Amino acid sequence: MTREQVESAVASGVPFTLRMADGKEYAVPHRDYIWLPPKSSYAIVHEDDGHFTVLPLLTMTGLHSKIVEAGKGE
Repeated sequence: MTREQVESAVASGVPFTLRMADGKEYAVPHRDYIWLPPKSSYAIVHEDDGHFTVLPLLTMTGLHSKIVEAGKGE
């Protein structure tokens, strides 16, 4: 994945999941849950419990958007 692809997903405002080379997935329900430091090669994904994970862009293998129908929730 490129930084631009992740930035585009964040800018869309649609919840998404980042897939990693090791098979793990990280949910990004809202733009407040992810941070891409300027000129960095990683993203930081936050969780509701206060934990966070630093994810190297180089090991990101995909991005899956989670389009939710109005009024249905997830």
